[in-house]
Amino acid sequence: MPAFEALKLVRSWAGYYEFNVFDHNGIVGPHPSLANVVFANGFSGHGLQQSPGVGRGVAELIVDGGYRSLDLTPLSFTRVVEGRRLLELNVI
Repeated sequence: MPAFEALKLVRSWAGYYEFNVFDHNGIVGPHPSLANVVFANGFSGHGLQQSPGVGRGVAELIVDGGYRSLDLTPLSFTRVVEGRRLLELNVI
């Protein structure tokens, strides 16, 4: 299409930026009222850094019924329901 030759790029974004708009931290663990729903989402850039620990924690939760090696309860969905934001003060 000849008209496309006149188009100019004004700005762009490449990549998926997925995050939790509530407090910008991940959500990990069971849903408080839906059986068999387990969250491990909302991390955005932190996801690559935190995925080994979150994966292990979710596996322990499913297999053992609770966290064994690392307590991930501060990242629970319950904090969203209760309106308790998890603030990270040392972000640069």
